[in-house]
Amino acid sequence: MAFYSELLQLRGSKTSVSWTNLTFLCSMLCMWTSVDSWSYYHSNTTMNWQDARDWCREHYTDMVAIQNQEEIEHLNSWLPKKSGYYWIGIRKINHIWTWVGTNKALTEEAKNWAKGEPNNARNGKIRGKNEDCVEMYIKRDTQPGTWNDERCEKLKTALCYTAACKNNSCLYGNCVETINSHKCACFDGFYGERCEQVIKCNKEEVTVPYKGSVNCTHKYGDFSYDSLCQYSCEEGYQLSVSRPLTCTASEQWSDQPPTCELVKCQELSSPASGSMKCSDPLGPSSYQSTCEFTCDEGYSLVGSSSNTLQCDGSGFWNSSQPFCVAIQCPALQELENGNVKCENDSDMKFSYGHTCTFSCGPGYRLVGPSGVTCTSAAKWSEEVPRCEAITCNNPEGVAHLITQCSHPLNELLPDSSCTFSCEAGFELQGAHIIQCSEDGQWNKAIPACKAVRCPLLEAPENGHINCSNSELVYNSWCSFTCNQDYSLDGHELLICDHHGNWTGGKPICQASPSQTTAIASGVVAGGTLSLSGISLAMWILKRMKQSGSKFELSSNSDIETPLQVFKNSIDSLI
Repeated sequence: MAFYSELLQLRGSKTSVSWTNLTFLCSMLCMWTSVDSWSYYHSNTTMNWQDARDWCREHYTDMVAIQNQEEIEHLNSWLPKKSGYYWIGIRKINHIWTWVGTNKALTEEAKNWAKGEPNNARNGKIRGKNEDCVEMYIKRDTQPGTWNDERCEKLKTALCYTAACKNNSCLYGNCVETINSHKCACFDGFYGERCEQVIKCNKEEVTVPYKGSVNCTHKYGDFSYDSLCQYSCEEGYQLSVSRPLTCTASEQWSDQPPTCELVKCQELSSPASGSMKCSDPLGPSSYQSTCEFTCDEGYSLVGSSSNTLQCDGSGFWNSSQPFCVAIQCPALQELENGNVKCENDSDMKFSYGHTCTFSCGPGYRLVGPSGVTCTSAAKWSEEVPRCEAITCNNPEGVAHLITQCSHPLNELLPDSSCTFSCEAGFELQGAHIIQCSEDGQWNKAIPACKAVRCPLLEAPENGHINCSNSELVYNSWCSFTCNQDYSLDGHELLICDHHGNWTGGKPICQASPSQTTAIASGVVAGGTLSLSGISLAMWILKRMKQSGSKFELSSNSDIETPLQVFKNSIDSLI
């Protein structure tokens, strides 16, 4: 069918053809005539158009399609008259007259309709019947060799042809049949009588680029038509033209040899709140370039698996460009019995440098810092404070101080008060009552207890004094004695009471010539009692016996214990 398609194209050219050397041959089924390249045949019986075409295709090549006047003249002279009507390879398809085998529309110059044709049975004799096939008048008295549209069911003589081209007629081309001959239509890139010659391109034009290589493949011979030269580049370089070089039918290469150019990656920029430092051994943002990213204090890199990017051989960075985001500190919890106020707290992001301040509700005070700042370590600058109830310090613990408060000592809230007194022998130094203020401070200083002191006593003239303590405080005592030939007038023993008074007045020593001093001696507990101690004891005992064994004190004295101790001491001496 390919041969027939080419044949139809050639036969439509209206070139002048020599019709010599025609011969005739008849057989039982058909009659035929041949030329050097192809031959005509016709059937001895009539048949409808489709059967006629099938018969032609079964026994020959196909049904004849008339396309020029020379062919019509040849057929009109060669074919016997017979019925004078022959089916030809033209039929209406989709309302268009078309050559069979090619499905191409019939050209205007190839048409050879008889006068008034095609009429599609417009004479009215046949209604509902379409005349979609074409017959040719042969050796007719009027309009011989012209065409008429006819119903495809009508019986006509089949007109066929055979092709003369062989499979090896043309090496690299199509065999085209003509009436008297055939020729080779060479494919692109080939020439010669049998299309056996191939076009060649200049080998010297295939050059190897810097940093690259070339590999050529040859289908029809070295650097001939359709030879393909594929270029490639070393890693980090790319071709200026990606398509290969091809040897074309015009004996020229399809392109100029490409070059290998250094691969470049997309240019990077420093991130906001950060910086970028790049190293470019081959060129800016090119293969093997590296860029290291850092962030300002308080910011961290995100968005990439590494802080260093490298431009690879494919022209892409090995990871996405990172960017800097502010460091976030943990969210702060609500402050119990207090409030937290932060900068930009509407977005609930505690970024680097943001500060938060704290305050406590009424009756509470802040323990810890009043504010914190988010640091570059993603931590708050200080521990979060707490709010504790405002109370005053426990006033207890002061020596000899007696405290009485309106509330328990662990609940000394603002407006609770405390009163104070001192133990016996001590006097209050400071306020008798203090009150806890709103700021948790006492409105006055906590008082102290100071020991009561009695006035300093001196030895009487012509006598001696002996005191229990160097400091004459509560419960201290002093005893008095007189020199020889003097007698004591007054209390022999004075005691300091809790009011800071002595239990009596200071005694005096008066001369007493008639009175002699008795000296007693004895051994007590295996030893000798000192003369001064025995004399004092005997003298006190004598005075006590004289007064009915009763030691008289001043009327305002309330000392009991020291006196009893003193009596016991005397008894032990006796």
